[in-house]
Amino acid sequence: MSRSIKTLTNKNKPKILFYDIETSPLRAWVWRMGEQRVGQHQLDVAYDQYNIIALCYEWEHSKEKGQLDWGVKAKNSKKMVEKFTELCDEADIIIGKNNKRFDDKHINTLRLIHDLPGRPDLMSKVDDLESQIRRHFYLPSFGLDYLSKMLGFGGKDNMCMQDWIDIVEGTPEVADKALKKMLKYCSKDVSDTKKMWLATSKHFQPKLNRSHYAGELVCTHCGSRKIHKNGTRLLGKTLYQTYFCKEHGGYAGKIPVNAKKFILS
Repeated sequence: MSRSIKTLTNKNKPKILFYDIETSPLRAWVWRMGEQRVGQHQLDVAYDQYNIIALCYEWEHSKEKGQLDWGVKAKNSKKMVEKFTELCDEADIIIGKNNKRFDDKHINTLRLIHDLPGRPDLMSKVDDLESQIRRHFYLPSFGLDYLSKMLGFGGKDNMCMQDWIDIVEGTPEVADKALKKMLKYCSKDVSDTKKMWLATSKHFQPKLNRSHYAGELVCTHCGSRKIHKNGTRLLGKTLYQTYFCKEHGGYAGKIPVNAKKFILS
């Protein structure tokens, strides 16, 4: 079957959303420094819950970037979570770095605190760069800074604990300056997450199958039509034709030899 060699058009490309959050710290009363156990009764009642200070995002196939924050004076994350939920509804897949264990749970907790609609359905759209990398690679560190430097993206921007303190309890002028620094820091993390996903995803099977999305014979990983047959493989009683993608230089998917629909899996 002859096909022109090109990737998916903008009309049938899936919308992939990358994001990251920055949270506020807790504060506790302690008797000494060093390693110790801090109990619930030691928490300062003014700082005994997590909040989200900032949320930054990028789309894969667009230059559109966004920065959301809780507001220097208001310190209210409700509108931020509502806006991000709208973005999630627009997306076909949502990707972060360690988001399944951290970001997604923080956002869902704030939906609970602010009595917002429950959205467990969004978890079906979630993929996680950290989970994928830990599953498929053996590295000295899985931290974003290490991975960013290893892959040539420069590493994380610098932030310190004092920046978080300035945002939480500094004067409006001090808090605004620190918040701008945090938004730049968070945006860099999102950009690195996106770059790392594009650099590593050819080595694993992402949740989003682009061939299913396009409804035609394209690479499951990148959506390219620049693929060719790469031998057959018997799985159980079914013989599969496998494909290789010239676009990203890796496995493109498989399809039963006698399949009637040309959609790779």
